[in-house]
Amino acid sequence: MQVVPPAPAVVLLDAPVVEFFGIPLDGAQDVVFVLDRSGSMSELVQGKLVEVATAPVPAQRGQVAGSRKIDVAQAELVEALARLEVGTRMNVIFFADGVEAFFAGLAPLEGPSRDGMMGYVEATAADGATALGPALRTAFLMNAGRIVLLSDGLGNIGGSSRDILRDARAAMRGGVRIDTIGIGAGHDAALLATLASESGGLYQPF
Repeated sequence: MQVVPPAPAVVLLDAPVVEFFGIPLDGAQDVVFVLDRSGSMSELVQGKLVEVATAPVPAQRGQVAGSRKIDVAQAELVEALARLEVGTRMNVIFFADGVEAFFAGLAPLEGPSRDGMMGYVEATAADGATALGPALRTAFLMNAGRIVLLSDGLGNIGGSSRDILRDARAAMRGGVRIDTIGIGAGHDAALLATLASESGGLYQPF
């Protein structure tokens, strides 16, 4: 599997468009965020991720709660959710030993749902293994036009990287775009880069 060299990640402060770890979200109308909350996400941030952890976030949301990978991921997603347009059809999926989502499928982002989703993200804890394959399959079944995946490790429950690519390629034939964020030295760089490049998405390693 060939790894496609990524464009350098850039932390955008006061960005004119909504972004998530440097990936622009403008025009995203049917989007599912798929985030790793496995035990390794409780590790301290290192490398380029430190820049994201120390960047300011909107005052009304407070500052990053700590220096763990899960804290940074939560703060980034909460900021994106606060800025996405009303009516954006979306969902948030977390995965560890299993998979859980805020909605059963895609739902429009409105006042109560936005607040509830932001609270859901902030309350999620890091624990367990990495059910990457089942999480992506759940997202594909929601028929979103765009999936934004964040992971810091190798999928070790519910299928290998080969299985994930097989399922993803089937979804790509339906036009899905997959953006990927890899956190830490242990993430599956080859898989995340391939998912992004083959679907027309962006891959950001931290």
